[in-house]
Amino acid sequence: MKKTITIFIIIAVSCLLTWTFVQSDSHEQPESTIDESQVILVAYKWNGEPYEISLADLNAAIAALPVYRQQNYKTRADKAEYLNELIEERLKIHRAIDDGFDKLPEHLKKLEDYTHQLMVEKLTEIEVDAKVNHTDADLMAHYQANLSEYIEAEKVRATCITLDDEDLANETLDAIIAGKDIVEMAKELSEAGKLANGPGSSDSEDPGNTYFFTKSASPRWAEFIEAVFEQEVGDMTDTVFEIDVNDETFYLIFRKEEHQPERQKEFDEVKSDIQRKVEREKKRERINEWVAEIVDRGKLKTYPDNIPEPPQPEEAENETSEQ
Repeated sequence: MKKTITIFIIIAVSCLLTWTFVQSDSHEQPESTIDESQVILVAYKWNGEPYEISLADLNAAIAALPVYRQQNYKTRADKAEYLNELIEERLKIHRAIDDGFDKLPEHLKKLEDYTHQLMVEKLTEIEVDAKVNHTDADLMAHYQANLSEYIEAEKVRATCITLDDEDLANETLDAIIAGKDIVEMAKELSEAGKLANGPGSSDSEDPGNTYFFTKSASPRWAEFIEAVFEQEVGDMTDTVFEIDVNDETFYLIFRKEEHQPERQKEFDEVKSDIQRKVEREKKRERINEWVAEIVDRGKLKTYPDNIPEPPQPEEAENETSEQ
C-alpha cells in the first residue's frame, strides 16, 4: 500500500509540473515543431524501474480511441483528464504483471489466437483485397446480365380514410359524395382523433395520404391493396369498403391518386449496389483461387474416413450402464 501511495504522489506532482511545462512551452513555439516524445508528462518508478509517459504517448493513446471518443479530448484540459485514465491503466498493468497474470495459460492462448487472427487478416488484405479490382465495364456487364433484378415494381398512391365506426363511415361517405373533398375530410377526422389505425392514418401532418406502395406492401391489407390497384386514377369508392384485419373490422373510403407502372431502373440508380455485389463476387473468386494455391503448396492430403462415427443413442446408453 505504501508503494502505491508513493507512486500516486510522485505522479500527481510530476503531472502538475510537466503539464505546466507543456502549457508554457506551447506558447513559445508552434505545436508542430515540438518533439512530443521529449515532452514528459509523467515520470514514476515501479519495482525500481523508471517509466515515463510522454506527450507522444498521450496523443497516440487518444488517436487509438474510436472517433466519437476522440472528439472529447481536443482541449488541454480534456487531454489532462484523459492522462489520468492513462496513468491508472499503466499502473493496473504493472500490478497485473506483478501478480503473474501475464503468464496465465488461458491468457497466453487468447493472445496467441488473437495474434493468429490479426496475421490472417493482414495476409487476406494483401492476397485478396489488394488483388481485387473492377472497372465500370465490369459493373455494366453485371447490370446487363441481371436486368430482371433491377426492376421497380408498379406502385400506387391513394387518399384513404380508415374508420372503425360504421355509422361514422357512412356519414363521412355521404358528406364526400355531397361535395366535401376527401383530403379535407381526412384532415378534419384526424384533428378530431377519429381516424383508426390503418391506411392513410400514419402521418398526422398529411392524414389520408397512403404514399406509394406496391402490391406486396402488407398481406394484412391485401383486399384494400388489390382494390386500389384495380381503380383508375381519380376513382373513389362509391360505398364504404369493409375489411377485417386481425379480428377487427375497419371501414375505408379511398380515392386513387397516382399510379406508377413497373419500370427498369437505370444503371446509375443501382450502380453502388452493383459495385458491392461485384466486389463480393470477385473477392469470393480470389479467395477460392488463393485457397487452391495454399492447398497446392502445402501438398494437402485429407483423410475424412478416419473420423469415427458418433455412437448411436442405444450404444451410448449401454456404455453408460456398463460404466
